[in-house]
Amino acid sequence: MTTSAEIIATGRELLNGETKNTTTPFLIGQLTGLGYKIKRISTVDDGIEEITGAVREALRRADLILLTGGLGPTPDDVTREAVAEALCLPMEFRPDLWEEMQRYFSKRGQAASQVNMKQAYLPCGASSLPNTLGTAPGILIPYHEKQTIAVLPGPPQEAREMYLREVKPYLSEHYPATVCRRITFKVCGCGETVVYEKLKSVINEAQETGIKCSFLPGRGEVHIVLRMQDANEEKDELFRKFSAQIQENLGPDLFGINEETLPGNVGSLLIEKGLTVAAAESCTGGLIASYLTDIPGSSHYIKGGVVAYSSEIKEKVLGVNPAVLKDYGVVSGETAKEMARGVRRLLNASFGLSTTGLAGPAGGESGIPVGTVYLGLSTPQGEEIERKICFPGVGRQTLKSIAATWALDFLRRYLIK
Repeated sequence: MTTSAEIIATGRELLNGETKNTTTPFLIGQLTGLGYKIKRISTVDDGIEEITGAVREALRRADLILLTGGLGPTPDDVTREAVAEALCLPMEFRPDLWEEMQRYFSKRGQAASQVNMKQAYLPCGASSLPNTLGTAPGILIPYHEKQTIAVLPGPPQEAREMYLREVKPYLSEHYPATVCRRITFKVCGCGETVVYEKLKSVINEAQETGIKCSFLPGRGEVHIVLRMQDANEEKDELFRKFSAQIQENLGPDLFGINEETLPGNVGSLLIEKGLTVAAAESCTGGLIASYLTDIPGSSHYIKGGVVAYSSEIKEKVLGVNPAVLKDYGVVSGETAKEMARGVRRLLNASFGLSTTGLAGPAGGESGIPVGTVYLGLSTPQGEEIERKICFPGVGRQTLKSIAATWALDFLRRYLIK
């Protein structure tokens, strides 16, 4: 029988957009990876009444309930009290937890505040989950025979570490993973509609056999997830068949499978060929270099980067011809190519990769709307190539991410030819 799960994120800062919720997507991936069925995902205000109501509703639907946030020492941290109220359990003081908190602060040359004592209270009978990165212990409550409630801290790093170290082993023992297969194909350089047209026949055939497919568009990428439950020898063979067909149909648009990333793929290709790259960035503000250096060992292939945001830096540092800026404009293919050539020579790299564009929200002009970006590539053979992309209306931050991602894909496609 498939385990059903529900995720409840708490905190007003999540509801009003002050803080981005990165923990819930992490938990979704973890739980679906175990073959669990997620019944509902919700975000509630950090009030006892709201959290209590959400927990009681979840108990009607799910075997496993995961809550995040509200375990701190301040008055608005009320998740532990709300869970206790939802389960009709009293709170109890745990001297062992209080002693552990005092040791935590003592190691840092500080004294534990009486305010922190609140974190040593748990619902009666609950198990504490050690927090290796903070003071707030998590909570684990086996409820009845088949239900469990787990409460994780709000800070994403603390929540992830606690889940992987404490909760996941518990789930593996008490809620064995359902036999399932899942594979994620990652595409860049074309939109969701184009990808679907390429895969339509394969997807329709797969779904007729009970193998599901979903599309997850993101900033500059599209992920295609193929999955099935209750695997057997016949369905395993079908799964392999459809996976192979998807890879073949996607061709060079496919840059990675499962955990593979675009920057990692580009780095592997550069290492394989013994080549290096340098970035000249205007509208992306250093994101290309940032994405590349996210990969361990990237010092083997990235020489460095120049954020040439002003025309002065484009001219004086990268050597862009002033006549090109005057005749064609800052946002142009000609400027992008000169920037790429300039940074390749300046940093003695095999490739120069550049971006110049209008991220907005203002500044659009006739023929160059906001959202227009030119990518430039200068190669070891002296080729200078440009590509124009346009994503109007996506917003400044999103456009920067898309442009940096498509620039890396621009280089990747050249490398695999």
